[in-house]
Amino acid sequence: MSESVAITGWSWRTPLGAGVQPLDRLWAGERAAAPIARFDAGTFSCRIACAIEGEPAPVRQQRFLRRMGRFALEVAREALAHGDSAGGAAGDRLGLFFGYGGLRAHWNDMMPALAGQRLVSDGDGSGGASGAIWERGLRLLHPFCMLQHLSNNAHALAAEELGARGDGVTLAGANAGAEALAAAAAALAVGAVDAALVVAYDTLLEPETLVELATRGGFTGDGPPAAAYDRAAAGFVGGEAAAAVLLQRRADAGARALALVDAWATADGEPAHPAGATLARLLAQLPAGRVGVVDGAARAIPARDAEERAALATRADLISIDTPICATLAEMGQLGAAAAIVQTIALTAGLRAGRLAPVAGLETPAPGPLRPLRAPSACAEPVGLALSTGAPGLAGLVRVALP
Repeated sequence: MSESVAITGWSWRTPLGAGVQPLDRLWAGERAAAPIARFDAGTFSCRIACAIEGEPAPVRQQRFLRRMGRFALEVAREALAHGDSAGGAAGDRLGLFFGYGGLRAHWNDMMPALAGQRLVSDGDGSGGASGAIWERGLRLLHPFCMLQHLSNNAHALAAEELGARGDGVTLAGANAGAEALAAAAAALAVGAVDAALVVAYDTLLEPETLVELATRGGFTGDGPPAAAYDRAAAGFVGGEAAAAVLLQRRADAGARALALVDAWATADGEPAHPAGATLARLLAQLPAGRVGVVDGAARAIPARDAEERAALATRADLISIDTPICATLAEMGQLGAAAAIVQTIALTAGLRAGRLAPVAGLETPAPGPLRPLRAPSACAEPVGLALSTGAPGLAGLVRVALP
């Protein structure tokens, strides 16, 4: 990005809170991991997760939106109201940029329709093959099933409700939040929009995502293990979140700017986590200026944690060996597409309040550069970084600076 853009509003739904509220639970180092209660996870390799507390409010669009999409609509609405949209930027001048985990076939919807199916013939007394398929379960599918599965339906419905007709895009994948931030900033830089609402949402605790996690590995199964950056780190916990930030050009935001942000994204095609060299390449894009704190990727895999810290140390001109590491994702779980936006809000709020959260569950920090935090800490630094990763080989980087 050629120039940092300003955050003027935000909102979120996370395992540790909702709305636009103080982050006391995060700053206290609370860990949201608990046994999965939304469905019977007894047969899955992963049986714990960090879940959002409560359910989204009923909305007129819920025929077309699943649970996480309704959370996304809530945070979009709240972030726009919180930021006041610079005197009401709307219509063609309000852009909408969405990040989501991607198109997924939701098993809880599909299995009742498919479990009883078998090969049939027209002579089996069921009214023909098509009639048998219908009666054996296809009739149980919601009539708007395909609309509910689309990765851009929350974007479309939010645009309709908020009157956002400006430049925008839906991005999919585990790095979509960082990519959406970068795309929104580019649209602001060239004058395509006057305000950009960036929304990201994802969940890693549905049956279909739990199976995918099992194939990729790196997660914990029955209970929270030692934390990220710990000598005994033994895997991450999946989570879920919806988060939104309202962005404007720095000159337009003025005194309403909560923070200034830059975002970058990269990938290397690795089947799971990006390589350490890829993280170093991403960090090479950082502009000059001391970094006071890092909100880490918190993969909780010793080799990956070590690679991350080594990559951060390659920017010794900006980051010292004693720079503190906190880990929003150790407390809330890995959040997929929503990670970068949640980290941006948490890091901004921490810098503004002068408070850093500890790495939840950290007991014995592994050796290496930078300093993982074992306890809540005061912070007088104005600049921080948030680093997030995902599969396949994706990485996002956000730089946050107080105005």
